[in-house]
Amino acid sequence: MSITQVRVARWIIAGMAFAGIASQTGCSRVAGWFRGTTNQSGSAPVDLHESPAAPNALGNARPPRPAAYDESLFGPELPRHVRTPDVNVFGELDGTERPVFGASGDAGFQQHTFLTEGADADVAVDPAGKWLAFTSTRHSDHPKIYLQKSDGLSVTQLTSDASDDAHPTFSPDGKKIAFASTRAGNWDIYLMDVDGKNVVQLTRSPGHELHPSFSPDGSQLVYSALGGRSSQWELWTIDLSNLTTRVIGTGFFPTWGPSRDSSQIAFQRARQRGSRWFSLWTLDLVDDEARNVTEVTVSSNAAIVAPSWSPDGKKLAFATIIEPARGTERPAEQDIWTINIDGTARKRLTDGVGTNLSPAWSTDGRVYFISNRGGNESVWSAPAMSADTKLAKKSTSHDEVGATDLHK
Repeated sequence: MSITQVRVARWIIAGMAFAGIASQTGCSRVAGWFRGTTNQSGSAPVDLHESPAAPNALGNARPPRPAAYDESLFGPELPRHVRTPDVNVFGELDGTERPVFGASGDAGFQQHTFLTEGADADVAVDPAGKWLAFTSTRHSDHPKIYLQKSDGLSVTQLTSDASDDAHPTFSPDGKKIAFASTRAGNWDIYLMDVDGKNVVQLTRSPGHELHPSFSPDGSQLVYSALGGRSSQWELWTIDLSNLTTRVIGTGFFPTWGPSRDSSQIAFQRARQRGSRWFSLWTLDLVDDEARNVTEVTVSSNAAIVAPSWSPDGKKLAFATIIEPARGTERPAEQDIWTINIDGTARKRLTDGVGTNLSPAWSTDGRVYFISNRGGNESVWSAPAMSADTKLAKKSTSHDEVGATDLHK
C-alpha cells in the first residue's frame, strides 16, 4: 500500500510516520466501521512469527495500542510547514530510514529495476503484464513516476515537477495512469496519459487523497481520503465522467477487483482505532453503498497491508509487517503472501529476507513487489504459485522469521 517514503519511497517499506497525525495521536487513524451490512465474525488470527509477546492463536488478547510518537522508531518529527507529509502503509505522515539486508537465495526471485541512489516504490503492472509503473527517488529527493517494460531495463521518467508523486495505477485499457501528487499543496488524485501527457487534477479538497484504483470498466476510481471531521482514513469513489465523489466507508490502500460481474474492493483496516494492527477486508459496492463487508484474514502478531488482486479476482496478494508497534531492537520482518478471497490457502511468496512490500499481481503469473534484498529498494518479482516448501524458514541474525500457520 503506501511508500510515499524517502520521501514517498519510505512509506511503503517499513513505515514512515505521518507527523501531522502522529504528533497528535501517535498512531494511524485508520479505523471505524462501515455503513450497511457487515460481517464482523472475522476469522481466527494467525501467528506469522513466533513471539512470546504476541496474542495466542485464538486471538483472545488484543495487541497493545502504540504509545505516543516514538522518535527512535520513526525518526525525528518534521515540522508540518517544511513540506507536504509523506504517507506510509500505516496511514501515518512522514518517514523513516530502513535497514539494508543481504541478498537472498533463489526461489524464483527476479530483480527488475537497478539503482545506486535513492529507492523505488509503489510498483504497478499494466493489464497486459508488459509495463511497470513505479515511483522512485533515484534522481531527486522528491519521488517521481517512471515507466519500464517488465522484461526490459530502459526507464522513462513520466513526471518531473518539484512535487512528490506516488501510487501510480493503470486504467483497465492501459492508456491512462492515475496517481497521487502534492503539486497543488497537499495530496490529491491526478490522471494522465500513459506517456505522462495531459495531466488532469481530479480531487481538490483541502485534505489528503491517496492510492487510487480503477473500477473494472474504468469509469470510476476508489481512493483513500483523510477525513476532516473523523481524522481517520476513509474510502471514497469518484466518477470520472463528472468528478462526483462519494464516501463508502473507512479504510486504507483500497484496490478494486478486476471482475466486471461484481464490484468488490479490497482494503486494509485497523483492528481498533488508532492502531497499527491492520487486517485485510473486502466489500461489495452495491448502488454506491458498501455491502458484505468481510474480514478476509487477520494475524495476531503482524499488520496485514497493501492488498492486490489476482487477475482472475479469486485471490489477493498482501504484505505482512511483524509486530508493527514495536521499537527498533530488531528490524520488522516484512513478507509477501497470497490468499483466496474466502480466507483459505494462505501462502508465503518471500522468504523473510530484507523488506518486501507493495505487491502487484500481474497477468504474466508473477507478483511484483518492492524489496531491498539486493541493496537499495527496487522492483522484484516472484512466481505467484510458489509453494511454501520452496521457502523453508531461514535463520537470520534476529531469530528465525516466517510463518507456518496458513489457516484463516
